[in-house]
Formats: sequence, structure tokens, C-alpha cells
Amino acid sequence: MFSRLEEKLYKILYYFCSFLMFSMLTIIFTQVVFRYVFQNSISWSEELGRYIFVWMTFFGAVLALRRRSHVSLDSLINQFPPWLFKAIKVFGYILMIVFAAVLFYNSFTMLQLGARQLSAAMQIPMKYVYYALPISTALLVLYLFRNLIEDIKQWKG
Repeated sequence: MFSRLEEKLYKILYYFCSFLMFSMLTIIFTQVVFRYVFQNSISWSEELGRYIFVWMTFFGAVLALRRRSHVSLDSLINQFPPWLFKAIKVFGYILMIVFAAVLFYNSFTMLQLGARQLSAAMQIPMKYVYYALPISTALLVLYLFRNLIEDIKQWKG
């Protein structure tokens, strides 16, 4: 049950990030064409491209965590005895969960500040940009727990 739901969530995130990438590419390409061909710049394109990039970064981190694709330095801890390797991995997961939970908790302060702040070019509330933080950190915590449980099951079996 959870596995199927999690797989659907992964596909939604994957297509969402693909959509964001395509949107950013289209907006920035259009801006370049307007600037150099028509000698007229689109005022909001750089700002929107930056905000899309922020969302893509946070949700891309979630996708990479789910696939265990983050850069890591395993060559050192792979030299340790299995019991120490496992302890270091669990400690690392706990640290990452705590860090993501602190980010999640503090992201609501950013949302409150962003509700009163407008973006420079598009004049939209910044909270829409900042929503990426609580959503992505909640998903990071979910996937960190998932990866931790999978590792523990693998070590036992």
C-alpha cells in the first residue's frame, strides 16, 4: 500500500520537476530571444526563472534522496567494520532528519514574512516562492525515514 502510494508520489515529483525545467528553459530562452532579436527585455522573466530554479532545486533534492543519488564519501566508511559502518549510517540519517525537521519548522516563519513581501518584478507574494521549503523538507523527512527503514531491513535480512 505505502509502496504504491510512494511510487505515485515519486512520479508526480519527477514530472513536476520536468515541467519546472521545461518552463524555466522556455522562459529564459524567450527572454534571450526578446533581448537580442527584438532589443526589448521581458521584465519578469529573470525573476520567474530564478523562482522556478529554487523550486527545482528543493524538489530535485527530494528526488535525488529517494533514488539515493546524492554525492557521498563512502570510500572512508566502507573501510570500517560492519557494525561501525551501520552506526555511522544511522547517525547520519538521524542528523539529516533533525536538520530537515528544523528547516521544516523554521520555514513557517519564512512563510509569514513572505506573506507581507512582494517580489520586485512580478509583484506576487513571496510566500509562493517560500512554499517550496516546507513542502520539500517534509518530503525529505519522509524519504529519509524510508531509506533508514530500508537499510535496517537490509542489514537484518
